[in-house]
This record gives sequence, structure tokens and C-alpha cells, in this order.
Amino acid sequence: MMMGIMATPANLLVFAASVIALIYGVFIMQRSENLFRSTAKTAPVVLLAVAALVAGLPLVIVLALVACAAGDWFLSLEGETNFLLGLSAFLIGHLLYTTHFLSLISTDQLFTTDMGLLGLILLALIASVLLRLWPYLNGLKIPVVIYAVAIAAMAFTAKAANPGQIVLAGIALFMISDIILAQERFTPLTNTLLRRLSPYLVWFLYFAGQALIVYGMTG
Repeated sequence: MMMGIMATPANLLVFAASVIALIYGVFIMQRSENLFRSTAKTAPVVLLAVAALVAGLPLVIVLALVACAAGDWFLSLEGETNFLLGLSAFLIGHLLYTTHFLSLISTDQLFTTDMGLLGLILLALIASVLLRLWPYLNGLKIPVVIYAVAIAAMAFTAKAANPGQIVLAGIALFMISDIILAQERFTPLTNTLLRRLSPYLVWFLYFAGQALIVYGMTG
């Protein structure tokens, strides 16, 4: 590893996952649905889960990554059922991350002026996104609202736990990628350039977020 990053087994796995994620995003992502593409999409976060396990991170973090890898697999497949399975898998991942962060904090840490302000900001952000999506959600209104609340809870508890700037940056990127994905999935993108770039933004922000979470916890 370069630039002073220790070449631990976990860091080497994170590096390998990053290389595969880059190859997938540049060369494979836009191919038609097949087993190879689904495997290539799922492999990076599976490697991050292995890195977390090798580094001795709490089991709940490993399980969160496994759940997200399952979400990657389902979202690589066409169809509404696979989308709902992917959404459910990521919901489980967010809840597991939240469970971990909750285990690191006391009740007093949640009820401060700074956390109250963050809560209002997250509430406003989620409300604005949901208002934008609402006319297009049809029968998915309840699942999407639940998912939005879950990812906001993950961000809120992560900030309260204060696991370090690298992990917090990862959480932020994860959240941003989900917001872009929701816009791409549910709303008509009239901007041709944005429509072309959206899948790449979603993938690279998402993977960078997950990689930073793992690296920040193992570093």
C-alpha cells in the first residue's frame, strides 16, 4: 500500500475490493444482465465484509456488509421483486449499522443542541427528497418512507457515536448515493447528461462510502 497506509490483511482486502469496484464501474456495469455482471457488482462489498471479519470488527458490522452485498446482488437483476428484495437487504444493512452506533453512545449524547440541529437537518433533507419522489412512488410509498427513516437514523446515530471523520464521510457518501439512486429510479430525468452520469455516481459514491466505513473502523 502507498502513502503511508499500512499493508494489513484488512487494508489489502479493502484495496482489492476497490480495484474490483473500479473495474466493475468502468467496464462491466453497463453490460446487459448476466451472472458475471451480478457477481462483479457483489464481489467488492463481499470483500469488505471479509476485511471487517479479518480485522476483528464487531459481527454486526460484518452482517451489515453482508446484507448490503445481498442488496447489490438483487439490484443487479431486473424486476420489481428483485428491487424490493434489494431495498429490504439494504434496509437491514442500515439497521445493523444503526445498531452498532447505538451501542457506542449513551442517551445523553443523543439529546444535545448539536444533535437536535442535525436531527432537524436530516428531517428536512428526507422530507424534501420524499416530496420530490412522492408522485412517482405509487405502491412503494410506505417501503420508501421506512427506508428513508432508516438511513437518516444511521446518519444520526453515526454522528452521535463519533467514530471518526473517515467513517462519517463514508456514511455521508452512502446517504448521497441512495438519494441519487432514488431520483434515478423513481423520477423522470430530463437532463440527458445527468441520466448518463447517474449510475456511475450512485455506484462510486456507494462503494467509496462502504470502503471508507470499513477502512475508518480498521485503521
